[in-house]
Amino acid sequence: MEKMGIEIVNDAIEMILVFDEQGKVHFSNRTANQELGYEGGLSAVNLKQILCQEFQQEGQERPFSAEVVQNLTEAVFYRKNQTCFPASMKVSKSEVREGHYQLFAVNITQRRETEKELIHEKEEAALAMKARNEFVANVTHELRTPLNGIRGHLTTLRDTPLDAAQTRVTDIILKCCENMGAIINNILDFSKMEAGKFTLEDKEFQFREMIDHVVDTSIVAINEKGLYLTVNVADDIPDHVSGDELRIVQILNNLLSNAVKFTAVGYISIDITKTLEFDNELELFFMVKDTGIGMSREEQDKTFKSFSQVDASITRKYGGTGLGLVITKQLVELMGGSIHLESEKGKGSTFSFRIRLRRAEGPAAGEETENREKEVQPGFKQYAGNISRFDSMENFFTFGTSENAQEIRNKMEKLIICLELEAWDKAESFAGNLKSLLGEREDLKKSVFRLEMCLRKEDYEKSMKRYQDLKTLLEAEIGAL
Repeated sequence: MEKMGIEIVNDAIEMILVFDEQGKVHFSNRTANQELGYEGGLSAVNLKQILCQEFQQEGQERPFSAEVVQNLTEAVFYRKNQTCFPASMKVSKSEVREGHYQLFAVNITQRRETEKELIHEKEEAALAMKARNEFVANVTHELRTPLNGIRGHLTTLRDTPLDAAQTRVTDIILKCCENMGAIINNILDFSKMEAGKFTLEDKEFQFREMIDHVVDTSIVAINEKGLYLTVNVADDIPDHVSGDELRIVQILNNLLSNAVKFTAVGYISIDITKTLEFDNELELFFMVKDTGIGMSREEQDKTFKSFSQVDASITRKYGGTGLGLVITKQLVELMGGSIHLESEKGKGSTFSFRIRLRRAEGPAAGEETENREKEVQPGFKQYAGNISRFDSMENFFTFGTSENAQEIRNKMEKLIICLELEAWDKAESFAGNLKSLLGEREDLKKSVFRLEMCLRKEDYEKSMKRYQDLKTLLEAEIGAL
C-alpha cells in the first residue's frame, strides 16, 4: 500500500516537496525532480536554493524561514542549471511528521504567457474599437452634411410650382432622406453603446406631452395606411416625471414605426400603466400592440440581434438595418428595465417593456389635474378610440361580419379618393389592404388584383372601371358602399 501511495504522489502533475524547519528537502516527487532538473532527487538540496529570490535583500542572503515560505502563493523557482520559472504554490504543516512541511507547486509559465497574450489582444481590440468608433462618428457626420443639403434643396423645390409627377418624385426623395437619416442615427447610437460611451440624461419633462409628440410623429403614416390608433395612459401616472425623455421617445418611435411598417390592416394600440411606486421611484409598463404580419418563434429569436431581420425578404420589402430593435432593447435595459415580444405569424405582435423613472415636483396636485384637462385631454381624444371594437380580430378579418364590412367600406372610400387624386402608390396600398379583408373569397381577390394591375400602370380610365366592377361585386355581398 505504501508503495502504491508513493507511485500516486510521483505521478501527480504538481511538484510535491517535503522540507523541515531549516529548509532541508526530505522528499521530492518525480514531477519536482524533472521540473527542477534534479534527476537524482533533491535530498541534498535546501529549499533556499530553489526559492533564492525570497531570501535575498539588497544583495545579501537572509536565513531560511519556514514562515516566509508558508505565506507565499506564487514564487520564482530556480532549477539546478539556474534557469527559473514562475509557479503557484501552497504550503502546509505535515500532519505525519512533526516539524516538517508539505509544498505543492505548479509551473505557471504557460498561464502567464496566455495572460500576456490575452492582455495584448484586449489592448489591440480596444484600439481597433476606438478606431472603428472614430471612423463611424466621422462618416456619419460627413453623411449628414450632404443629406441635409439634399433635404434643404428639396424643401425649396417643393415651394415652386410642380406638376403631379414632379411632386411625387420629390416626396419619394424626401422619404429616402428621412430613412437615410434614421439609419445614420441608428448606426451612431449602436456604435456608442458598443463602446460603452452611451449615457442617459436625467431631467424633468411632461409625460403626456411626450406621448402626444410620439403620436404626432407617426399619425400621418398611420392615416395614410388607413389604420386605427388608440393610446391609453393610466390616470395614476403623474404628468411630471424625471428621466431621459429623448430616449423614451426613441424607444416608442422605434416600436410604433415598426408596427406601422408591418401592419397593412387593423389597428395599433399603446397602453401605459404604472406597476410600481416607491418613494419617488416609478416603474412604468408599456405595451405596443399591432395586427400586422406577426412572427414565428424562430423569427422572434432573431428580433433583438444586431443587424438581423427575420429574413432577407423583409429587408427588401420594408428596408432597414435591423438595428432599431437592438438599440431599443439596450435603451430599455439602461433604464433598468426589460423588453419582451409576443407574436404569432399572421396575427400581429405585442412588444412590452418596463422602465424606471422618478416622480418630479411639477405643479401642485390640483393644478396638475386642471392643466391635464385643459391641455392634454383634447389631444388624446383625437387619437384614443374605443378599443373594444377590435376585441375580436377574427371577426374583423372574417368576410361578411359587420366589423369586416365596415372596414371594407372605409378602405374603398380611401381608395377612390386616392384614385381621383392620382395618388397611385397610396391607392395600390389600399387595394392591397382590401385583399386582407376578403377572407377566402378568391373571386373578389381576383377582382382586386385586376384593379392593382391598372393602378401600377397609372391608368386612370381602366383603374376607375376596375374599381366600379369591384364595388358592384362587394355591394352584392355586404350592401351599399
